[in-house]
Amino acid sequence: MRVVILGVTTGLGARLAESLLGRGMTPVGLVRSAEHTEALKEAGVEPVVLDTHSAELRSTVVRALTGADAVVLAAGTGTGPGSLGAATATASPAALLSGAAERVGVRRFVLVSALLPSAADRAALGNDLPAYLREKANAEQALAERDLDWTVLRPGTLRDAAPTGRILLRSGADPGPEGEIGRADLATTITYTLTAPRTVHRTLAVSTGSCEISTALAGIGT
Repeated sequence: MRVVILGVTTGLGARLAESLLGRGMTPVGLVRSAEHTEALKEAGVEPVVLDTHSAELRSTVVRALTGADAVVLAAGTGTGPGSLGAATATASPAALLSGAAERVGVRRFVLVSALLPSAADRAALGNDLPAYLREKANAEQALAERDLDWTVLRPGTLRDAAPTGRILLRSGADPGPEGEIGRADLATTITYTLTAPRTVHRTLAVSTGSCEISTALAGIGT
């Protein structure tokens, strides 16, 4: 399975790439700077550099997605219109990626959204926090409007912790996470979500819990 990731250079993205590789999948990382390419290659990730100042940005994204099986948007802050350069001045990365996925026939799309930014993120965002949360809500809406097999994951506050392999999963019309979740466990959850049919067209809140990840995902709606 070939999985295109935006946000592969983040703490979550790196763990996601590792998780995908561990299950025999191929991670393809969309990056904004060529300085990341060698490290990504060494980690087993196929890098694709996005020239955010080029009018060819959309074409580059389409080429990167051609032949892929899934897309994961795991980027954190800076996900609103214009965050990938002038070519996206009126569209978010979620709209850009989901539109490209729809165009080339990549149906599976997982969006990592956010309701509980960490204390450090809240401090860094400051007065921009409401705008950041609006961006995430807009990204969810942009994805839901596409003819794709989408899943939205709303994690609890992210932290670095040893993986537990267990989560608390909530579904429903507007689910919210409870507490925290380790980046490693969230990465594993994303990996399993890609092939979990019950997660399609669902918004799921995920945090640390007591249920094995695969069991929690398989039990949705039962």
